[in-house]
Amino acid sequence: YMDEAVQADRVIVMDGGEILVEGKPREVFSHVELLRQHRLDVPQATELLYRLGQNGCTVPEGVLNEEECVAALELLLKA
Repeated sequence: YMDEAVQADRVIVMDGGEILVEGKPREVFSHVELLRQHRLDVPQATELLYRLGQNGCTVPEGVLNEEECVAALELLLKA
């Protein structure tokens, strides 16, 4: 569950017994493409800002929750 993973001190993503990425949630979930390649989800706030970034918007990396997402969107709209 992404809500639990976001609150963890450390996250380890494994596939087939191999560690793909590990670290603090903000670090791990910044690897959106890697996680997708292994059919894993990222938090919705992370996904939204990732997609905006892919479409040319300047957005911060490492957003994990709704509050951070709202703050990032407010900054984007003011620019």
